Amino acid sequence: MRKTILAVIMLLCTAKYGNAQITESRIKVDSMERQALYIETDMPEDDVKDALKDYFDSLHVSPEKGTGFIIKKQLPFLEFKRAVTDSMHGQALDYYFEIDTRKQKGADATTIYIVASRGYNNFISPQTDAAVWSAFRNFTEYMRSNYFEQYRIKKNMTSLTRDLNKDKSKLKDVAEEKIKLEKSIEDKNAQLATMQTQLDKLKNKQP
Repeated sequence: MRKTILAVIMLLCTAKYGNAQITESRIKVDSMERQALYIETDMPEDDVKDALKDYFDSLHVSPEKGTGFIIKKQLPFLEFKRAVTDSMHGQALDYYFEIDTRKQKGADATTIYIVASRGYNNFISPQTDAAVWSAFRNFTEYMRSNYFEQYRIKKNMTSLTRDLNKDKSKLKDVAEEKIKLEKSIEDKNAQLATMQTQLDKLKNKQP
């Protein structure tokens, strides 16, 4: 009985922790409140944006750019239109990401609100389409727990490869310099030997 109670408590704690990874929320898009999913990550804000661009670039979708008649205006969201993401079973959606940094003790957290729509003013929600919303949650969880970490590893690998190539280049330079120094030492030793022979001959000719 005691083991059963402990198992139930552990299950409830696990469920609570799992649900805390993604939170349903609301944000304003085009002056209207839209249903959104909210996640956090310890990745810096710029890395999150780069990771999202990297992911959607793999789908051949570029972020939207806001432009005015006179000056360029930055969009309040990182927006990707008509993207068929891995979890959406062939359905193309528009994705809006509101990304910010939350200062806190220790490492800062990056906050991410995600909204999706089937086009202009046709935003998805659990009320309008539970199945699509469930797939949208799966996509959000995949980005949070998997793709962001993929990007972190790839970025570290790129940095490490760059450093490795620098080391290899330095080693090549050192190897070439070693060959030059060995040749120089060999030549100088030969010159010294010749000079020593000449010196010995001259010494032997003294009266």
